[in-house]
Amino acid sequence: MPIQAVIFDMDGTVVDTTELEYKAWHQMMQEQGVEFTYKEYVQVLGAKGLEIVRKHLNWDEEAIEKILKDKETYFKKLVEQQGLKLISGVENVLQTIQQIPLKIALATGASKSKLEYILEKFPIGHYFDAIITADDTHTGKPDPEVFLNAAKKLGVPPDSCIVLEDARNGAEAAKKANMICIAITTTRSPDQLQQADLIINGYKELDIRSFIAQLDQSKTR
Repeated sequence: MPIQAVIFDMDGTVVDTTELEYKAWHQMMQEQGVEFTYKEYVQVLGAKGLEIVRKHLNWDEEAIEKILKDKETYFKKLVEQQGLKLISGVENVLQTIQQIPLKIALATGASKSKLEYILEKFPIGHYFDAIITADDTHTGKPDPEVFLNAAKKLGVPPDSCIVLEDARNGAEAAKKANMICIAITTTRSPDQLQQADLIINGYKELDIRSFIAQLDQSKTR
């Protein structure tokens, strides 16, 4: 099956949100009397916010939803204060994939409201033929649901998809979905992303057109 689509994670893969996201999580958890270290944060990257809070607070879902809204408010305030930027080189890769042409999806563990806020900051929404958020899934990464939903929405088989990820949970989810995974080391070191089929230190290292051509060639042998 030739490659038909590329699915991007958002946080740390398309947009450089990791530091501000952690600060927002840390503030929210601190207010609840919970210590939340950066190491703990990177271990749960890709999971749904609801799942992250459940691990630390034995509250009902209504109470959790309220503090998740608080966390999102903190994140937006930090963005307004410190700014936000795309991961260097990602737009060039998006343009190349669109020109090939292949279908493109965004599959994120973030909420729909957070995604909409980010897309207001960056005019990149037009690259995506499908978008899946935490609101569209029951379980976050490393469960493959978000990627399988993206493939379904694009109308392509999972084994014809490439996933771009920055987190270990995301790479694991991609492989569980029977997809090719490219991991970028924006948040994790290469030794923590060994499940990926290709590890890059930045998008300048990625010749996506050649990579896809090689995959297609190997599948026809």
